[in-house]
Amino acid sequence: MDKKILEISDLKKKYNSKFCLDVNNLYAEKGKILTIIGPNGSGKSTLIRLINLLERPDEGKIYFNGHEITNGEVSQTEVRKKMAVVFQEPLLFNTSVYTNIIMGLKIRKIKLSGVKDRIDYFTGKLKITDLLNRSTKNLSGGEKQRVSLARALVLDPELLLLDEPLANIDQSSRESLRADLFGVLRGYGKSVVYITHDRNEAMVLADDIAVMDRGKILQFAGKEEIFRKPVNEFIARFVGVETLVDGVILERKGNVCKVGVTARKSNIEVSVVSQERKGTRVTLAIRPEDVILYNTEISSEESSAMNLFKGKITEIRDIGIFKRIEIDCGFPLSSFVTQDSVNRLKLALGKEITAAVKASSIHMFKR
Repeated sequence: MDKKILEISDLKKKYNSKFCLDVNNLYAEKGKILTIIGPNGSGKSTLIRLINLLERPDEGKIYFNGHEITNGEVSQTEVRKKMAVVFQEPLLFNTSVYTNIIMGLKIRKIKLSGVKDRIDYFTGKLKITDLLNRSTKNLSGGEKQRVSLARALVLDPELLLLDEPLANIDQSSRESLRADLFGVLRGYGKSVVYITHDRNEAMVLADDIAVMDRGKILQFAGKEEIFRKPVNEFIARFVGVETLVDGVILERKGNVCKVGVTARKSNIEVSVVSQERKGTRVTLAIRPEDVILYNTEISSEESSAMNLFKGKITEIRDIGIFKRIEIDCGFPLSSFVTQDSVNRLKLALGKEITAAVKASSIHMFKR
């Protein structure tokens, strides 16, 4: 049985001389959440409209449940009945919350008596049960989006399309809705395509991730691979890699390479787990959460890491519950630590520090 509910092949949609959507291969598996991330203007919303048949592609094919839906031979209405979409801006009728929620059910001629439990479940999970009799005119932006989400979910679609549903909501409402929505989606068990420019949302929610920029899919893989093994500098920076260093492979022994990095004062050798050949020009990507700081001189025997870098702290900055520590060790190296670690290690600007990074934690891609 085919695991794919959605498959896209060689899809193109041109709008002007400056932008063309060009997606060679992308799919969503049944019962999983595919998150598409990328900067504003990368083509994410365009892709959602094409999937939902709100627009037609210039070239290429979209398959839904194994059947091509872009050839004009299937009923677009019947296909769209099996999907539901929620956009950034809540599209509500000027009636009560309850009337809005059941609107799709009535259009599809689904008896309300048969889905009462479903309506009660989703209105409860999205915390809008007390709002059912209120007019949508009197709702906040966050409340309106909760209604839009409930209206889509009660349809029980085979494929749920969410186009940055949290983008246009104030910060406090967004955090609250994010927690409630993600709780619903994790227990949903249905197929979801979730569009966002927020990598943290993707990290929490996704099974698979596609990174998009300028109309193209740059990398499509499981969540862990996207965050741990980005294929280029753009993706690395977008998913939160703080340290990117260019170098060349000096030698390889077994599955460990020695990479020579040209630092500010001297050459530094970095050990990386890889099968690349000697002489290959590469970029090393180091995530800040993989950099462990030590307050004293240590040896490789005292640390499980193969890479020990000595340097001075040049910046300490708050980033929510963590502190971002910038270290000059011949090249800039970033680490995320807790306030407790700052106190315990007595971290301060100008302090000499040792940073340790495991060879297996460093990702490397060709330049």
